[in-house]
Amino acid sequence: MLQNWFILMPELFLLGFYIIALPVEIYHTEKTSKTFFSIAQFFILASMSSTILFYNKSAFPNIWQNTPFTTLFKTFSYLLSWAWFYLSSKWFLNKNRPSFKFYSICFAILFLLNILASSSSLLTLSCVVPLIFIFYRLLILRHWDIDKVRHIANTYSICSVLFCLILWCGTAIIYYYARTFEYSEINKFLSSSANIPSYVLLGIYSILICFMFIMALVPFHSWFIGFISNGVLPVCGFITLVPPLIFLCSLIRLVTECFYPFISEIISIIGLFSMLSLVVGAVSANRECNIRRLFGYISIYCTGFTLIGILNFSDKSIIASFAYTIISILSFAGIYTVFLGLKSRGDYLSSTTDISGFYTVRPYMSAAFLIFMFSLIGLAPTLGFFGHLSIFNNLIGISAWWRLGLVILSMLFVANACLQIVRIIYFDKASIKFDRTDKAIYICLFINVIFILISLINPAWLLSDALIILGGIS
Repeated sequence: MLQNWFILMPELFLLGFYIIALPVEIYHTEKTSKTFFSIAQFFILASMSSTILFYNKSAFPNIWQNTPFTTLFKTFSYLLSWAWFYLSSKWFLNKNRPSFKFYSICFAILFLLNILASSSSLLTLSCVVPLIFIFYRLLILRHWDIDKVRHIANTYSICSVLFCLILWCGTAIIYYYARTFEYSEINKFLSSSANIPSYVLLGIYSILICFMFIMALVPFHSWFIGFISNGVLPVCGFITLVPPLIFLCSLIRLVTECFYPFISEIISIIGLFSMLSLVVGAVSANRECNIRRLFGYISIYCTGFTLIGILNFSDKSIIASFAYTIISILSFAGIYTVFLGLKSRGDYLSSTTDISGFYTVRPYMSAAFLIFMFSLIGLAPTLGFFGHLSIFNNLIGISAWWRLGLVILSMLFVANACLQIVRIIYFDKASIKFDRTDKAIYICLFINVIFILISLINPAWLLSDALIILGGIS
């Protein structure tokens, strides 16, 4: 029993944030957003350290099971959370807004994502996903002008209720047939059964479609795009950077450990959503004048790109998609860091016309922005080139030529959208005066650029070794 409490330290540390932060919020009169970041970073780093320490230990292996695979994804999510919480504290200080509710909701989501990544049971999945929906709604409503996001939150609530029902129905169908919730037992049952009823496939599709919604794939993306253009930057950045990693991890476990006997049917359903997201995300980005909406669509395109590369769920495809996802999230982290520096008269800018001539006043930030965009579209010699190359190699290896052609075509649309931003920043005349940029933003940009440009020195050191490690645990 005592051993289980030690194994649960990552979850307990995440909950421990409330034990310290709540009394500070209630009783401490001299507090700032930096105060809550100082508390948050301790529990984030403690949770990450204990996750690594107990990387293959599970207190309740029947409902959630930790593995080196899940530990890898969780570690990256903790690092991204720590970095983004630090930058978010600067936003709250600049806007003079309280930050306790933001950090507390994010910690609740991190707690749920921690369990979701390790989920080894459909029962756990069916309980955790609805709670994630609830806290997502609370996060969407973290805005001083509640009217700007109320309709988005209401739309999201209606959709999340519908997809919760779909998830529960799918889980009930699988349980009715297999008489178990555990991934491994369901896998064995599906593999050993000769004549599987068609309603079982309906149950599998129901669960997968719920994943497509939570990952904001087309046609379930409207809430995500609406929120990205209207929500506050700390919340938009958190939703864009942290949960996608865990959703990918959970989807990989669900398919490979539970539904793999139906892999051919799974390829068709996920392939449909990934292709739609790839095309709609790439084309829609070219029509946007709001820079946050533009990169919101590119984020959807990147998710589609990841899934189209992982479709057969082999070891090689998982490795390729993991590499691409990490690199794209690093690029988005840099882009959102630049967003924090796009400020004039205390207001954060979002229109593409507002950043015209940005290079003349902020050459370093403009150069960093350029590198992040080039990495997103996969131009050599940035690290993004190797992320795209890993997907290409996998598609070529399985002779998926039509998928490869679709990917290349969509890349051209995304490249055109990014080059339009480059033109505005570098070749248009400056129209407004930008505020002074916090030094912390420059420091974070410098660190991120180093990671992106490390491929110029020795790409194999960063990618190949990491992929060998992943290959050994996948």
